[in-house]
Amino acid sequence: MSETHVRKNPCETNRANPGEEDTRKSLSEQIARASSNKTSQHTNSNESAGRKSLSERIAHANAARVDGAWSTPDEQLVEAERRTPFQVCDVYCAHAEELLAITGQISAALPSRAAYLARTNPRAAEHPDNRSVKAHTQVGNPACTFVWEIRNNKEGALAKSSDAQYAKALDATDALKDLWEDEPWLDELQIAKALIAQIVLLDDDLRTKVLERANLMAKECANTLAPYLRG
Repeated sequence: MSETHVRKNPCETNRANPGEEDTRKSLSEQIARASSNKTSQHTNSNESAGRKSLSERIAHANAARVDGAWSTPDEQLVEAERRTPFQVCDVYCAHAEELLAITGQISAALPSRAAYLARTNPRAAEHPDNRSVKAHTQVGNPACTFVWEIRNNKEGALAKSSDAQYAKALDATDALKDLWEDEPWLDELQIAKALIAQIVLLDDDLRTKVLERANLMAKECANTLAPYLRG
């Protein structure tokens, strides 16, 4: 008997491109149906100079992409770009390496935006934005990849997996997909924040402690700023 008769398909509707707005809304519903059926801180001046140099190289590589000068960027550029989102504030920057060690396990298991589009939508993959260094660091939504694999790659590892392996992969997809909040891809800072939020909210002890501290910080800052900024 064909495996497609005994397995739960995570998608029964057409999905041309997971990045399109008209398909995002139904993504959680598709997977939900299937599931229900079965850095240290950067303070050294030399490091700062190194980051600047890497930033310049990233900018140069992004400019070169327009002329099709490369298909896969240098690994050092990709690693530098992975850290770029963490530089928005000191706290994220200080813990970038710790967080990337965690999210790196997820990003290594899933295709990047560039890799996913190169495989599923070659025409879209030719757009300069989808060939940039940044596109090679944005991690694809596992639900999008799962749906595409089961619908289009009949000779792939997922299609040929045992029922037990398939079920386990589906469960893992279901566990991770909510981190993306229906977005087709995220950078690793976004993944880290979503992962930590879920872990905290799902743990009774952690939730109580963290929400109490969050409430105190919010109240103190709000009370201080309201007289001046509320208008």
